[in-house]
Amino acid sequence: MQKGKDEFLNRVTVQRSVLQLVNKEKDLKFPLVGLSSKAIERWQIENKIPTTSTLLEFIYLISSKLFFLANKSQEQINPEYIELSKSVAHLVAQLRTKLQNQQTTIVSK
Repeated sequence: MQKGKDEFLNRVTVQRSVLQLVNKEKDLKFPLVGLSSKAIERWQIENKIPTTSTLLEFIYLISSKLFFLANKSQEQINPEYIELSKSVAHLVAQLRTKLQNQQTTIVSK
């Protein structure tokens, strides 16, 4: 049971990290409140973010991978799950770097 709890806490930690990173952006007036598709969609609309935004792309990609991990967490941890976890961690690191370097804001690709 402890393993499943740790995996859940890690996903929650990743979600919080993404929300904190995105919400530090000065150009955004409406905060990202979650990583559900509806929360992301509302955030996009309220901030008038174009669908071609690399920031939006990163958020949706991280969200979809976290959703997949959440669904797989009930199963035995396998190499696919571990690789996907590493992929999410890498995406969050990329997001952090891009936001810090101001390469990814609301600008379109």
